[in-house]
Amino acid sequence: GCNKRLQGMMADMVCDRGGTLCAMDHRYCIDNGAMIAQAGMFGLQFGSEDMLVKMEDTECRQRFRTDQVEVVWRPKTRGQHL
Repeated sequence: GCNKRLQGMMADMVCDRGGTLCAMDHRYCIDNGAMIAQAGMFGLQFGSEDMLVKMEDTECRQRFRTDQVEVVWRPKTRGQHL
């Protein structure tokens, strides 16, 4: 992948939770928009109506931590912030 330090930090977080990190090949790490759209699709598919937000109520937080995101498409973690 493109960012070895970030991958190391993610691997530590995943390991702490009993998982393993499968880093993406750097050729596919160029389109964050596609990854955000995929996460949104999972959120709509597996989440709840409470997750729906009007466009004017949305915000962009550049420093949002990956370990503070509710992962709704993983049944074991639904309702938990990882």
